[in-house]
Amino acid sequence: MKTKFVPLSEAYFPSLDYYQKAINYPYDAPTKPFSFVNGKCLEGVHLKTSDRVPILSVGSNRSPFQLRNKFSLNEDLCVMPAVLYDCDVVYSASISHYGSIPATQWPSKGTRVKLNVLWLNKKQLEMMHLTEGIGIAYNFVELKKNSVSIEGIDYSGPVYGYVSVNGIYDFHEGSPKRLKCLRSMNATLEGFSELQSLFFLKKKINIRNMNLKDWIKKIILDKFYRFRLIEKMQMNCVLPKNPPWEIVRVHAKGTNIY
Repeated sequence: MKTKFVPLSEAYFPSLDYYQKAINYPYDAPTKPFSFVNGKCLEGVHLKTSDRVPILSVGSNRSPFQLRNKFSLNEDLCVMPAVLYDCDVVYSASISHYGSIPATQWPSKGTRVKLNVLWLNKKQLEMMHLTEGIGIAYNFVELKKNSVSIEGIDYSGPVYGYVSVNGIYDFHEGSPKRLKCLRSMNATLEGFSELQSLFFLKKKINIRNMNLKDWIKKIILDKFYRFRLIEKMQMNCVLPKNPPWEIVRVHAKGTNIY
């Protein structure tokens, strides 16, 4: 039977200005597998995964849009749907270089979240470490066995991921907000959109002399202002107790994109 090569919809690759990119985090992702192969994004799995490492994607790494930004379509990779158990996906105590409050995992007994797993080769994993700001913004972790199931294959090996160094941002009394756009089952946390979260943060730190759009532009253009902002967010951060993951110490060669 001849393999079908169906291009993924162009709707997953929107043209966004800096403001739209910030407030539309973590971007749309297919519910089915997809691959980057020979400069194209295709529906389905078109690569062997035996020599690749599975990485759980909880935020923008789920999306073809962000993967193209990080790798380009010239890097062959594939993505499979997955379910994360006993955790939810929430806003971290950090802010990205493109002006979004990024995601992280948070223990939540009985909660299940529909996500996906990205299969990377060794070179691509090094590239991903640099985009995640290893040791500064995120830690590389091995997730507890059976905390992730990958759809469509029989896989029982380790699954890895990235978890915020600073933990979660405390919106109220030690509680995070989950990413409203993600499909969480048995969720116990209130959901916020990225736009709601940015407005909340802006008000919390008393930014009154700029509208949201101008504030985001300042965050993007002024790295040291963003670093000071992250320090303020750290004053309202919470780290998880007994998390279902173990930190894996890695040293990425190159310059962190942070």
